[in-house]
Amino acid sequence: MIPAIHSELFSEHPTARLASGLLAVNGVAVPGLEAEYAAHFELRKKVYVDQTGQLDASELHDDGTDRDADDARSATFAVFENHASGVRVLGVARLIVRGDCDPLPVEEFCPDSFAPGELTPRSVEVSRVIARHETALVQDVVQWHLFTLMLAYIANHELERTFAIIEPWFERHLKSIIAIERIGAPRYVEHYLDYNLPIEIDIPASAALANTHNDGFIDRYRAAEPALCYIGRAAKGARAMQAA
Repeated sequence: MIPAIHSELFSEHPTARLASGLLAVNGVAVPGLEAEYAAHFELRKKVYVDQTGQLDASELHDDGTDRDADDARSATFAVFENHASGVRVLGVARLIVRGDCDPLPVEEFCPDSFAPGELTPRSVEVSRVIARHETALVQDVVQWHLFTLMLAYIANHELERTFAIIEPWFERHLKSIIAIERIGAPRYVEHYLDYNLPIEIDIPASAALANTHNDGFIDRYRAAEPALCYIGRAAKGARAMQAA
Protein backbone atom coordinates (compact mmCIF):
# COMPACT_ATOMS: atom_id res chain seq x y z
CA MET A 1 0.00 0.00 0.00
CA ILE A 2 2.84 2.43 0.81
CA PRO A 3 4.95 3.30 -2.26
CA ALA A 4 8.73 3.17 -1.85
CA ILE A 5 11.01 4.91 -4.33
CA HIS A 6 14.72 5.44 -4.87
CA SER A 7 15.34 9.02 -3.81
CA GLU A 8 18.16 11.18 -2.47
CA LEU A 9 15.71 13.01 -0.23
CA PHE A 10 17.56 12.04 2.94
CA SER A 11 21.11 12.18 1.58
CA GLU A 12 21.91 15.34 3.55
CA HIS A 13 19.80 14.29 6.56
CA PRO A 14 20.60 10.58 6.88
CA THR A 15 19.41 10.20 10.47
CA ALA A 16 16.03 11.95 10.03
CA ARG A 17 12.86 9.82 10.20
CA LEU A 18 10.49 12.01 8.18
CA ALA A 19 10.65 14.75 5.56
CA SER A 20 7.58 16.88 5.01
CA GLY A 21 6.64 19.98 3.10
CA LEU A 22 5.35 21.51 -0.11
CA LEU A 23 5.59 19.14 -3.07
CA ALA A 24 4.05 21.04 -6.00
CA VAL A 25 2.10 24.18 -6.92
CA ASN A 26 -0.49 24.20 -9.69
CA GLY A 27 0.58 20.78 -10.93
CA VAL A 28 4.27 21.65 -11.20
CA ALA A 29 6.70 19.96 -8.80
CA VAL A 30 8.98 22.00 -6.58
CA PRO A 31 12.37 21.88 -8.37
CA GLY A 32 14.23 18.74 -7.36
CA LEU A 33 11.08 16.92 -6.22
CA GLU A 34 9.80 15.73 -9.60
CA ALA A 35 10.22 12.02 -8.77
CA GLU A 36 8.61 12.48 -5.37
CA TYR A 37 5.66 14.32 -6.93
CA ALA A 38 5.19 11.46 -9.39
CA ALA A 39 5.30 9.00 -6.48
CA HIS A 40 2.56 10.82 -4.58
CA PHE A 41 0.17 9.92 -7.40
CA GLU A 42 1.03 6.26 -6.80
CA LEU A 43 -0.23 6.51 -3.21
CA ARG A 44 -3.39 8.23 -4.44
CA LYS A 45 -3.94 5.41 -6.94
CA LYS A 46 -3.39 2.70 -4.33
CA VAL A 47 -6.00 4.27 -2.07
CA TYR A 48 -8.67 5.56 -4.46
CA VAL A 49 -8.48 2.76 -7.03
CA ASP A 50 -7.07 -0.32 -5.30
CA GLN A 51 -8.36 0.14 -1.75
CA THR A 52 -11.60 2.15 -1.73
CA GLY A 53 -12.75 1.79 -5.33
CA GLN A 54 -13.78 5.45 -5.48
CA LEU A 55 -12.08 5.60 -8.86
CA ASP A 56 -12.08 2.92 -11.52
CA ALA A 57 -8.82 1.96 -13.20
CA SER A 58 -10.38 3.01 -16.52
CA GLU A 59 -10.50 6.60 -15.21
CA LEU A 60 -6.73 6.80 -14.83
CA HIS A 61 -4.57 8.58 -17.38
CA ASP A 62 -2.15 6.76 -19.65
CA ASP A 63 0.62 7.43 -17.14
CA GLY A 64 -1.39 5.62 -14.45
CA THR A 65 -2.20 8.71 -12.39
CA ASP A 66 -5.51 10.07 -11.17
CA ARG A 67 -4.43 13.63 -11.97
CA ASP A 68 -7.45 15.90 -12.48
CA ALA A 69 -8.16 19.55 -13.29
CA ASP A 70 -7.98 20.51 -9.62
CA ASP A 71 -4.31 19.53 -9.43
CA ALA A 72 -3.59 22.45 -11.75
CA ARG A 73 -4.95 24.90 -9.16
CA SER A 74 -3.66 23.22 -6.01
CA ALA A 75 -0.76 23.29 -3.59
CA THR A 76 0.28 19.68 -2.93
CA PHE A 77 1.97 18.46 0.26
CA ALA A 78 3.61 15.20 1.32
CA VAL A 79 5.28 13.38 4.19
CA PHE A 80 8.09 10.92 3.37
CA GLU A 81 9.78 8.29 5.53
CA ASN A 82 13.45 7.28 5.59
CA HIS A 83 12.97 3.49 5.50
CA ALA A 84 15.02 0.37 4.83
CA SER A 85 12.97 -0.29 1.67
CA GLY A 86 13.63 3.19 0.30
CA VAL A 87 11.95 6.56 0.67
CA ARG A 88 8.31 5.82 1.43
CA VAL A 89 5.38 8.15 0.68
CA LEU A 90 3.38 8.06 3.94
CA GLY A 91 1.01 10.96 3.41
CA VAL A 92 -0.26 13.39 0.80
CA ALA A 93 -2.78 16.20 0.63
CA ARG A 94 -3.70 19.07 -1.62
CA LEU A 95 -5.22 22.48 -1.08
CA ILE A 96 -7.43 23.56 -3.99
CA VAL A 97 -7.48 27.34 -4.52
CA ARG A 98 -10.82 28.53 -5.93
CA GLY A 99 -9.51 31.22 -8.27
CA ASP A 100 -11.62 33.42 -10.53
CA CYS A 101 -13.27 30.82 -12.75
CA ASP A 102 -14.43 27.48 -11.39
CA PRO A 103 -16.21 26.77 -8.11
CA LEU A 104 -14.68 24.46 -5.52
CA PRO A 105 -15.84 20.82 -5.47
CA VAL A 106 -17.69 21.45 -2.19
CA GLU A 107 -19.77 24.11 -3.96
CA GLU A 108 -20.71 21.68 -6.71
CA PHE A 109 -21.56 18.76 -4.43
CA CYS A 110 -23.19 20.84 -1.66
CA PRO A 111 -24.72 23.89 -3.40
CA ASP A 112 -27.23 24.42 -0.62
CA SER A 113 -24.37 25.30 1.76
CA PHE A 114 -23.49 28.54 -0.03
CA ALA A 115 -25.18 31.73 -1.17
CA PRO A 116 -24.41 33.00 -4.68
CA GLY A 117 -21.19 35.02 -4.70
CA GLU A 118 -20.38 34.07 -1.12
CA LEU A 119 -16.85 32.78 -1.76
CA THR A 120 -13.85 34.72 -3.02
CA PRO A 121 -11.05 33.56 -5.34
CA ARG A 122 -8.90 33.00 -2.23
CA SER A 123 -11.27 30.45 -0.74
CA VAL A 124 -9.76 26.97 -0.59
CA GLU A 125 -10.69 23.31 -0.14
CA VAL A 126 -8.69 20.55 1.53
CA SER A 127 -8.66 17.50 -0.74
CA ARG A 128 -7.03 14.10 -1.35
CA VAL A 129 -5.82 13.73 2.24
CA ILE A 130 -4.17 10.34 2.76
CA ALA A 131 -2.04 9.05 5.63
CA ARG A 132 -0.85 5.44 5.71
CA HIS A 133 1.46 3.58 8.09
CA GLU A 134 1.58 0.15 9.71
CA THR A 135 1.53 1.85 13.14
CA ALA A 136 -1.61 3.80 14.04
CA LEU A 137 0.32 6.33 16.12
CA VAL A 138 2.70 7.15 13.26
CA GLN A 139 -0.25 7.39 10.86
CA ASP A 140 -1.88 9.95 13.17
CA VAL A 141 1.39 11.91 13.33
CA VAL A 142 1.58 11.97 9.53
CA GLN A 143 -1.98 13.24 9.31
CA TRP A 144 -1.25 15.96 11.87
CA HIS A 145 1.77 17.12 9.84
CA LEU A 146 -0.30 17.28 6.65
CA PHE A 147 -2.86 19.59 8.24
CA THR A 148 -0.14 21.67 9.89
CA LEU A 149 1.55 22.09 6.51
CA MET A 150 -1.71 23.34 5.01
CA LEU A 151 -2.28 25.76 7.90
CA ALA A 152 1.21 27.16 7.32
CA TYR A 153 0.60 27.52 3.57
CA ILE A 154 -2.74 29.27 4.14
CA ALA A 155 -1.02 31.76 6.44
CA ASN A 156 1.92 32.35 4.10
CA HIS A 157 -0.30 33.03 1.09
CA GLU A 158 -3.11 34.89 2.87
CA LEU A 159 -5.75 32.42 1.76
CA GLU A 160 -9.23 32.70 3.20
CA ARG A 161 -12.20 30.49 4.05
CA THR A 162 -11.27 26.82 4.02
CA PHE A 163 -13.59 23.87 3.40
CA ALA A 164 -13.56 20.10 3.04
CA ILE A 165 -15.89 17.21 2.30
CA ILE A 166 -15.41 14.31 4.70
CA GLU A 167 -17.01 11.00 5.62
CA PRO A 168 -19.27 11.52 8.67
CA TRP A 169 -17.36 8.87 10.67
CA PHE A 170 -14.16 10.90 10.24
CA GLU A 171 -15.62 14.01 11.88
CA ARG A 172 -14.87 13.01 15.48
CA HIS A 173 -11.25 12.12 14.72
CA LEU A 174 -10.68 15.28 12.71
CA LYS A 175 -11.83 17.43 15.63
CA SER A 176 -8.79 16.22 17.56
CA ILE A 177 -6.54 17.78 14.89
CA ILE A 178 -8.32 20.93 13.68
CA ALA A 179 -11.36 23.04 14.53
CA ILE A 180 -14.26 22.33 12.17
CA GLU A 181 -17.95 23.19 11.79
CA ARG A 182 -20.65 21.51 9.75
CA ILE A 183 -22.06 23.69 6.98
CA GLY A 184 -24.64 21.19 5.79
CA ALA A 185 -26.19 17.82 6.44
CA PRO A 186 -24.54 14.56 5.32
CA ARG A 187 -25.56 13.58 1.81
CA TYR A 188 -24.71 10.86 -0.69
CA VAL A 189 -22.15 12.13 -3.20
CA GLU A 190 -22.04 9.97 -6.31
CA HIS A 191 -18.51 11.11 -7.16
CA TYR A 192 -17.20 9.68 -3.88
CA LEU A 193 -19.59 6.67 -3.78
CA ASP A 194 -20.38 7.45 -0.14
CA TYR A 195 -22.18 9.73 2.27
CA ASN A 196 -20.21 12.91 2.86
CA LEU A 197 -20.36 15.91 5.12
CA PRO A 198 -19.44 19.49 4.11
CA ILE A 199 -17.40 21.32 6.75
CA GLU A 200 -15.62 24.64 7.18
CA ILE A 201 -12.25 24.76 8.94
CA ASP A 202 -11.73 27.54 11.47
CA ILE A 203 -8.18 28.56 10.60
CA PRO A 204 -7.22 30.62 13.72
CA ALA A 205 -8.71 28.02 16.07
CA SER A 206 -7.07 25.20 14.12
CA ALA A 207 -3.68 26.92 14.34
CA ALA A 208 -4.09 27.24 18.11
CA LEU A 209 -5.08 23.59 18.35
CA ALA A 210 -2.09 22.51 16.25
CA ASN A 211 0.24 24.48 18.49
CA THR A 212 -1.09 22.77 21.61
CA HIS A 213 0.09 19.46 20.10
CA ASN A 214 3.52 20.73 19.04
CA ASP A 215 4.16 24.42 19.47
CA GLY A 216 6.16 26.06 16.72
CA PHE A 217 5.63 23.70 13.79
CA ILE A 218 3.38 26.07 11.88
CA ASP A 219 6.04 28.78 12.09
CA ARG A 220 8.72 26.24 11.19
CA TYR A 221 6.84 25.21 8.05
CA ARG A 222 6.13 28.83 7.16
CA ALA A 223 9.81 29.72 7.38
CA ALA A 224 10.99 26.64 5.46
CA GLU A 225 8.65 26.91 2.45
CA PRO A 226 9.31 25.73 -0.21
CA ALA A 227 12.03 23.58 1.38
CA LEU A 228 11.22 20.39 3.26
CA CYS A 229 11.52 20.02 7.02
CA TYR A 230 13.26 16.99 8.53
CA ILE A 231 11.76 15.44 11.64
CA GLY A 232 12.64 12.78 14.18
CA ARG A 233 15.26 10.06 14.11
CA ALA A 234 15.23 7.23 11.59
CA ALA A 235 14.73 3.68 12.74
CA LYS A 236 17.68 1.30 12.58
CA GLY A 237 18.03 -0.17 9.16
CA ALA A 238 16.97 2.91 7.22
CA ARG A 239 18.88 3.09 3.94
CA ALA A 240 20.27 6.57 4.49
CA MET A 241 21.55 5.55 7.92
CA GLN A 242 23.22 2.46 6.42
CA ALA A 243 25.07 4.72 4.01
CA ALA A 244 26.05 7.25 6.69
